[in-house]
Amino acid sequence: MPFDGKIFRVLVASPGDVGEERNVIPEIINEWNAVNAFNTKVLLMPVKWETHSAPLLGDRPQAIINEQLVKECDLLVGVFWTRIGTNTGIAISGTAEEIEQFVTLNKPVMLYFSQSPVDPDKIDLEQFAILRSFKEKMRLKGLTETYTNIPDFRQKFSRQLSINIGNIVTSLPDKSKTNTNSKETVEATKKVSPVVVKPVKQETTDLTQNMVDEYLTKAVLVVTDNTGWADMAAVGSYLNIYTPIDYRKFGFEKLKAFLKSRKIFEIKEEQKSPNAKAIDSAYIRLIPK
Repeated sequence: MPFDGKIFRVLVASPGDVGEERNVIPEIINEWNAVNAFNTKVLLMPVKWETHSAPLLGDRPQAIINEQLVKECDLLVGVFWTRIGTNTGIAISGTAEEIEQFVTLNKPVMLYFSQSPVDPDKIDLEQFAILRSFKEKMRLKGLTETYTNIPDFRQKFSRQLSINIGNIVTSLPDKSKTNTNSKETVEATKKVSPVVVKPVKQETTDLTQNMVDEYLTKAVLVVTDNTGWADMAAVGSYLNIYTPIDYRKFGFEKLKAFLKSRKIFEIKEEQKSPNAKAIDSAYIRLIPK
C-alpha cells in the first residue's frame, strides 16, 4: 500500500580502507526502513559517490561531488580507520571536505573511527598522522564514536541511527496542526538538529557552580581518549570554544587548583623533556566512582 512520506538522503563518506563498513551502512539503513518507514512516514536513502554521482567536466572532482551530493543530502555518516584520503586542494581529503561542507550547512554528521587491529607494515604513516590530527579536531566539535570490529560498528550504528532519526522525526511538523503548503512548514522540514556541537557565545552573566561543573565534566568526557585521560589543553580549548567559560582567564595553575577543589577530577602532569622549564603535558579525568 503506497503512503506519502519524506525522504532523507544519508551520505556515506569515507576513505577507501573501510569498504566493509560502507556495505554495512546501507544494510542498517534498509533495516531501519523496513521497521520504521511506514509508521514514521520517513524513508532513508543511502547515498554514495560511486552510485549517485555522474561524470561532469568543468570543476574540481570534489567540487562536482559536493554540488551533486553534499548539497542534496540531509545527514552524513563518516567512517575512518587508518587513512584520511587524498588532498583536494581545498581540504585534507574529499571526506574531510564533505564533512566541513555539512557543518557549514548546519546539517547533522555522525562520525566513526575504527580501532580494529592493523598490520603496522601496511600503515601509511603520513596518512595516519593526518587522520589522528583530524580526529582530535572533530572531538572538539562534538561527540564522535569508536568501534573495535564490524559487529561492534553494526550494533552501535544501528542504535545511534535510530536515536538521531528519532530526533529528526520528532522535529517534523504535525500535519494535523499545520498547513502543509505554508512557507513556514516547508522551511521547518528542512531544519535538522546536527550531531556536532556548535560554538556558543561567551556570556557575561555569572555562572553557578553547578553550571561550571556541568561544563567541565562535559568537556572532559568529550576529549577523553582510550586511556580514560583527557589532555588539559584540549579541555581548555573545548571550554573556550563551546561553553561560556574562558579558561584563559584562569591560567594553568589557577585552573588546576580550581579543578582539584571540585573533588570530582584527577590530574596528572608529565615532563617529557628534561630540559623543559615547565610541565610539558597535563591530563585530567573524572575520578572513578
